[in-house]
Amino acid sequence: MFDERAYRLFEEITVHDKISEYEVMRVLNLTERQFQYDFDKVNDALQMMNLPVIRMEEKIFLVDNVLKKRIEIGMPLNINANQFVIPEETRSLLICLYTYIRSEALSNYHYQLLLGVSKNTALTDVKKAKIYCEEWDISLVYSRREGYHFEGTENRKWQFVSYCIDYLLSQPIGKELIILVIKAWRKEVDLVLVQQAVDELIKKSNLKLVKSRKAEMIFHILFVKLRNKTEKFRYTEFEKRLLQRQLLFENGKQLAISLFNEENGMITYFLTIQLLITREEIEDKAEPFLDELAGQIIEEFEKNTLLPMHYKKQLKSSLYDHLVPAFFRITFGIPLVNPMVSRIKIEYADLFEFVKRALNPLSALTGKLISETEISFFTLHFGSYLEKNKKKEPEKINALIVCSNGVSTSIMLRSQLQDMFSHIQFSRVHTIEQIQHIPITDYDLIFSTIEVISIKPVYRVKPLLTDIEKNNLIQSVANQFPRLNLKNISIDQLMKIIHKYTEVKDEEKMLSELINLIHSGEIEKESYKPMLSELLTKDMIQFANEEMDWKKAIAKAAQPLVDFNKVQSKYVEAMIKNVEEIGTYIHIGKGIAIPHARPEAGVNSLGISFLRTTTPVLLLDKEEHKIDIFICLAAIDNQAHLKALAQITKLLSNDTTLNAIKNSTTVEEIISIIKKGEDE
Repeated sequence: MFDERAYRLFEEITVHDKISEYEVMRVLNLTERQFQYDFDKVNDALQMMNLPVIRMEEKIFLVDNVLKKRIEIGMPLNINANQFVIPEETRSLLICLYTYIRSEALSNYHYQLLLGVSKNTALTDVKKAKIYCEEWDISLVYSRREGYHFEGTENRKWQFVSYCIDYLLSQPIGKELIILVIKAWRKEVDLVLVQQAVDELIKKSNLKLVKSRKAEMIFHILFVKLRNKTEKFRYTEFEKRLLQRQLLFENGKQLAISLFNEENGMITYFLTIQLLITREEIEDKAEPFLDELAGQIIEEFEKNTLLPMHYKKQLKSSLYDHLVPAFFRITFGIPLVNPMVSRIKIEYADLFEFVKRALNPLSALTGKLISETEISFFTLHFGSYLEKNKKKEPEKINALIVCSNGVSTSIMLRSQLQDMFSHIQFSRVHTIEQIQHIPITDYDLIFSTIEVISIKPVYRVKPLLTDIEKNNLIQSVANQFPRLNLKNISIDQLMKIIHKYTEVKDEEKMLSELINLIHSGEIEKESYKPMLSELLTKDMIQFANEEMDWKKAIAKAAQPLVDFNKVQSKYVEAMIKNVEEIGTYIHIGKGIAIPHARPEAGVNSLGISFLRTTTPVLLLDKEEHKIDIFICLAAIDNQAHLKALAQITKLLSNDTTLNAIKNSTTVEEIISIIKKGEDE
């Protein structure tokens, strides 16, 4: 008999073409004893269903082609209630699905038969189902004439059932459980009919649907079809007109005719919504306002995170594809299930909050709050964009250093090599006798001051390398290990071009500087995200009483960053130039301005400075942009400053805290407010 753990094992084995016993145990965190116990359960269950068992040869699983094909096309296993243990947390949801498509008056006995549980267990499950229903503004009630049934609007009943379906499909054994409900009413044929109708429409109209959403959509349509009360769906005139404008409305009509034998009823609107929220690629721009909305969301994200967004056109295009289904889900109150929400909120806490704020235009347009589930999907979207545009870290390569010289010389060589190849992992220095005992798989290349014979690449080097030798060595290694992503620029070719057009006064010095420029290590990107209190330290906070123009105020606010070499002077000029060219965008309201520029404008390391002016400064000399707090930001990449910026935003969005900051007269008071805010 299947249980949830055994079913997970079954899924893990069958989803891969070739997987070993060890790999499965590691993925599912099973002991050998647990694995054997569950594997026997899987094969017992398959035998009960007259399906071929899974064999093992030399610890590798062999899945019969019949079973493999069945899984590939998404065919259910045809499990009945006696062949697997239904998880307790899903039983109340199954009761709701079963009740939604009931074709006769239901009693507790029906639920007992469906779930294979005792009378008291079924009653307990019904109580839980009633609590679920209340959360969706509907009721599960019992009357002698009708038995168990729902009360409430048809739209809310459907929304709840949609949630039940999507939640179960996100569980390991969920699809089989839903099919169990359908089989209990002997409606398996209808599932096939809906699948065929959807597949024919996709083929005929060349639609591209998200695979997992398509599976959800088929069950959504099936349950509405089986309930057979589509005339009770209600849409406002505005909602109808919105749907009628969509190109997919015609496809909704076609599906309504083929499955419900009607064209212009409420079911057409329902089916159009289903297609809209399932679509994968949206080439048409039936609603230009959604294209505009995608741009507004990106602008809000930029404004909140102060991130320089590259490749904005591509980002807008991909965001539009995600935004269209999200807009229709939110507009029509269609729930969304994402089991990863809690994890996303923890692992991407800062990004989640920034994305939440960036979605304000979507909330304003729909007039509805955006659920955390929806925000989490947008967070993944922006997160993947940021990850994709981060410079890819080259793969680590292991190197041996072989040297017969004295210890100090060896250390010096290792230090030089580490500076030149920051992405190579160096072992300690070895003698030629020692490397005979090191497994060949432990390293990828050798740097040696003496002759070494090895099947791995060997680079003969001097203990003390000149700039030219360094350049030659870097190019040799880069040619042989392209995955190191080294700047493989030929200095000789570069010098030829320079000589062609200029007169060089000191060639040796120039050569040396070029090599250092091209091959020196970049600013170390910090994966660590410091707290605000770590950045806004005593040295970075200033107060000013004198009258200043806005340029002088920005320069003064940034002075600590310059003094501590976190930014170059040109970065201050870049911040001022940005305001001159773009406008007062750095004014975030409440008299607060956050001047910043791109990292490449002269940032050496991450930093934040603070200036409180008792005499307000007019940004761009405009009376409506009075500033009395300047916070200069020096970001080095897309990530490192987000935690500190999130804390600044939290502090400044709280009027009590903001007033406390504005009323502060000492550095210590500001630091105290920051630390208190971090502790809350």
